[in-house]
Amino acid sequence: MLRKATLALALIGSCIATTAAAQSFTATLGVSSVNPKGGNGTLAGARASIDDDASTTASVAYGFDENWSAELWTGLGRFNHTVSLAGLGDVGKVSHRPTSLSVNYHFLPGSRFRPFVGLGYTRVSLSGERAIGAIAGSDLSAGGSNGYNFNLGVDVALTDSLFLRGDARYLDFDTQVKLDGADIGTANVDPWVYGLSLGLRF
Repeated sequence: MLRKATLALALIGSCIATTAAAQSFTATLGVSSVNPKGGNGTLAGARASIDDDASTTASVAYGFDENWSAELWTGLGRFNHTVSLAGLGDVGKVSHRPTSLSVNYHFLPGSRFRPFVGLGYTRVSLSGERAIGAIAGSDLSAGGSNGYNFNLGVDVALTDSLFLRGDARYLDFDTQVKLDGADIGTANVDPWVYGLSLGLRF
């Protein structure tokens, strides 16, 4: 009986140790480029377009096991964009900061090259809206956005704890735009965000 109990405790301890070893934290720091889709809707009856911008981004993630992780990704700096309207040119400036919470699946445990895919939820906070050009002096405003995100990428191990990450994220990002308090349409930003970062596993 004692021998069976001892064996059972040993097996339980082994399972706990294996699970703990599989769990890990990662943190990344890098640069990402936000690239809005072509054709960003119609504002005030004119076709809108939004340019690209790059800024510093970071993430922290908890690995439940060798394959699954939960990741919090955010912009450390704000992304700044210029809004243009067909026939009017540049008409606005806006800044935003995205924050995403995702569940990722990592392939090829133990490999130097580890691709991953993920799905989650993004909150985009907007600020600094400013009318310029043909509508300078008007009150331009836009609301924050909530939507899903899809991401994919690959981690390349440099050492046991350091890795290089390249990733791409699609953000479901639409915002209502107002001019002098009147609704003038929805900006469909829906960008792909391309990133390159250095990561630490601990």
